[in-house]
Amino acid sequence: YLPDSILGPFRELENKKVPGKFSDELPAEIVREVISLKPKMYSILTKKLCSHCPSECKCLPGHTAKAKGVSRTAKKHITHDNYRTMLQEKGTSLAKCRAIRTLNNRLYTVNVCKRALSAFDDKKFILNNGIEMLSYGHYKLRKTI
Repeated sequence: YLPDSILGPFRELENKKVPGKFSDELPAEIVREVISLKPKMYSILTKKLCSHCPSECKCLPGHTAKAKGVSRTAKKHITHDNYRTMLQEKGTSLAKCRAIRTLNNRLYTVNVCKRALSAFDDKKFILNNGIEMLSYGHYKLRKTI
């Protein structure tokens, strides 16, 4: 944390760069909501920490979205509400983008329709409580089949 920020008193330098210790990825922001559909596909809503603003702060909320395998132009059109919809409906959304491909040493521009957001994690099995997961191939899954 920055020394002059609101969280400055919580700054600990003795744990800096120590293996196995966590660091705050957003030291100047408060995390308001996180929606994680699967590994490397999540959205974070944040709010800036302002020491100069009054109690009714009008600072704009921040939004960080990660979606591995989705082009940057397609990510611009994906919102936090899209992540929420996919999580609740357990559906899949598609994104259209253009790509440059090679075929027989010739360059082509092609329109590609890729799966952008999906709540289906093909590497984990979600248990009945909806929170705990087991990897496919886990010995407890073999007993139930």
